[in-house]
Amino acid sequence: MTTLPSCCTSRYTALSARFAPAFAEVAQGELPREAGRHLPFAAFEQLREQGLGALSVPESAGGAGASQEDAFRLLMDLAAVDANTAHLMRSHLSFVQHVLAQPGRTVRDRWLRRVVEGEVAGSALSEGRDSPLGRLGTTVSQDEAGQLLINGSKYYTTGSIFSTWALATVRLDPSVSRALRRKVLPRATTSRGTTPAAGSGGRGGSQRADVALAVVRVRQPRITVKDDWDGFGQRLTGTGTMEFHGAGVEELLALPPADGPVPLHHESTLMALLAGIGRAALRDGVEQTRRRRRSPNTGGGLSPREDDQLLGIIGELSAQQATVEELVRAAGRDLDAALTLAGVGQEQPDGELEGAPGGRVAGVGMDGDGAEAMHRAALTAHRAHVMVPKLVLDTCTRIFDTLGASATSTDLQLDRHWRNARTIASHDPAVFMARMVGDWEVNGTRTVPYLQTGATDED
Repeated sequence: MTTLPSCCTSRYTALSARFAPAFAEVAQGELPREAGRHLPFAAFEQLREQGLGALSVPESAGGAGASQEDAFRLLMDLAAVDANTAHLMRSHLSFVQHVLAQPGRTVRDRWLRRVVEGEVAGSALSEGRDSPLGRLGTTVSQDEAGQLLINGSKYYTTGSIFSTWALATVRLDPSVSRALRRKVLPRATTSRGTTPAAGSGGRGGSQRADVALAVVRVRQPRITVKDDWDGFGQRLTGTGTMEFHGAGVEELLALPPADGPVPLHHESTLMALLAGIGRAALRDGVEQTRRRRRSPNTGGGLSPREDDQLLGIIGELSAQQATVEELVRAAGRDLDAALTLAGVGQEQPDGELEGAPGGRVAGVGMDGDGAEAMHRAALTAHRAHVMVPKLVLDTCTRIFDTLGASATSTDLQLDRHWRNARTIASHDPAVFMARMVGDWEVNGTRTVPYLQTGATDED
C-alpha cells in the first residue's frame, strides 16, 4: 500500500471543513426522511449548490481537485450522516470518472464544465432484473435528421430521479453513423452492424464491440422514471426503473477500459458507503450505551457504561471500524498511485479511442510500471471488498449486544444501518472477490473487475 505526502492529508482537511456545514444540515433531516420514506431531494440539492458534485473535477477545470483517497474519505463522511444521500452522490462521482476517462479533450472539457456549473448525473448502467448476462436490450439509433434516440429500460437507476442527466449503457443500432462510431468504439469495430466482442472476456464478462455510453437528459417527454425500488435498505435512493421511448440522447461517450480505474472507483466507493454506515452504527450504539441506565440482574448490577463485557464489545467494534476505514483509504491511495504512473493530468489532443492509450486514465494498452500499479490497486480494492462488508455487518448487528430491547424501538431506527449495509453488500457479493484474490495468491491468476450482472442460461 502506498503512502502519500502530507499535502494530500491537508487537502482532505480543507475539503472536510468546506463541506462539514452542508453535511451537518443533511444529517438533521436523515431520521425523519427515513421514517416517512421521503426522497432526499432537498438534501441532494443542498449538496449540489455547495459544489460537492465537482469534488473530483481537476482544479484546472474549476473543480475541487480531490484525489481518489480524498473523495473516498468525504464519501465515508457523508454516508455516516445519510447513507441514502451519499449513494446518490456516488452515482454522480462515477459519472465524473467516466468523463475523465474519455479520450477526447473537447468531450472531457464540455462535461466537466457542466459539472462545475452544478449539473449532476445519475446511473442507468444496469438492465432489468431478468436481462440475460452480457446482453443489452437498451439501444441507441440515429434517425434521418441525425438525431440520436434511445429505446429500452433500465433498473437500479440510483440517483437519476434527482439528476439532470442519466448515464446509460447502450447497444448501438446499425443506423448510427460511422463517424459517431469512430468517436466511441475501438477502431476495429467501427463498421456498421454486428461486431465481435472487444475488451476483457472470460469470467469477468466482456465489453461488446457495439456498446457505448449515452448521456440522456432525465426530464424529457419520452422518459419515464419510477420510484419502484422495493429493497428493504437504501430505500431513498430512487433505485428504480427508467424507461426510454425514443428519447433524445445528448451525447455518446466511450466505455472506459475494463482494466482501468473506473471499475475500481465503482467498487471502492461502494466500500466507502459501507464504511460510513459502520461509523454511523458505532456512533449511535455508543451514544445509546452511554445513555442506558437499565441492566438485567444477570449483568452483575453494573451500569452499562461500567460493564467490562459491554465495553469490550465496543472496543472490538471500534477496532473493526478503524480497520474498515483504513482499507478504504488504502484502496484510494493505491488507485491514486496508479493514476500518477498512468500520466494523470497530462493534456491529450482530441482523438479516437485508440489515439490516447496513455491519456488521463490507465487502461487497455498499458504496460510496465503503470499496468503493475493498476493491478496492485485492483488487489487492494478487492481485498477491501472481501473484508469491509463482513466487518460492517458485524458492527451493525453486535452493537445491539450492548443495548436492551428498547434499542429496537422504531423511534431510534437503529435497524436502518444493517438494512442499508446488507443491501449495499449484496450488490457484488464478497465471496466472488475472495475467490479471485485466493486464485491470484495461489495460481497467479489476474483478477477481473465487476462489470455487469444478468441472468445466466440454464440450458
